[in-house]
Amino acid sequence: MVTSRRDVIRKKKAKAAYRSAAGSSISAKASPSSTLKESPGLAGVDVWILKRALSEAKSISALGAAIASNPETPSPELVRSLQAEENWWRRIENELPSMSSTETAAFLGAKVTNRNFASSQRAAGRLLGYARRQAIRYPKFQFDLQRGTVLPVIPELLALTRDLDVPDEDLVLWMAAPSSAFADQHRPVDHLNDREQLLAAAEAHFGAIW
Repeated sequence: MVTSRRDVIRKKKAKAAYRSAAGSSISAKASPSSTLKESPGLAGVDVWILKRALSEAKSISALGAAIASNPETPSPELVRSLQAEENWWRRIENELPSMSSTETAAFLGAKVTNRNFASSQRAAGRLLGYARRQAIRYPKFQFDLQRGTVLPVIPELLALTRDLDVPDEDLVLWMAAPSSAFADQHRPVDHLNDREQLLAAAEAHFGAIW
């Protein structure tokens, strides 16, 4: 089913509001590990269980702050969608390494003093980056690691998706997910060297949604 542009925009605005509030709440709290170090009387208690409990409590607190900051009552479907997206991002981070802005600039041969190199290249549509935990990460899959360059198909992909007003984060999510556009449900990220098929798949996918 084709989703209307208005519905997509409304949903993304709601998600952005919750992500922003959740990010602020999380950044303002101590990490589970630091909390454990400061807590006396934990001898004989399974530390892993404590860490997991603290982590879950932190997540609940962040979600509560996000919901409270939005004047509209969120639907259970939206809350589940947000959690599913967060889980997917964590899987992406585990499977597809990324670099910081500084690491990206150094990899591409920019001067160490040029702190805005990666962000300017991203703004110009020559680098793919995504916002994560109040920072921009640059996935390594877009680089030719032997030559120290950006793969030629990346600027083309960005030109296509940005022309459709697709956020770079959505492009990364699509790249990392199995797709029926490829044999055996392969991920788009596994076909970076198949320029024509990759661009056609991206246009078919995002063109239908956006």
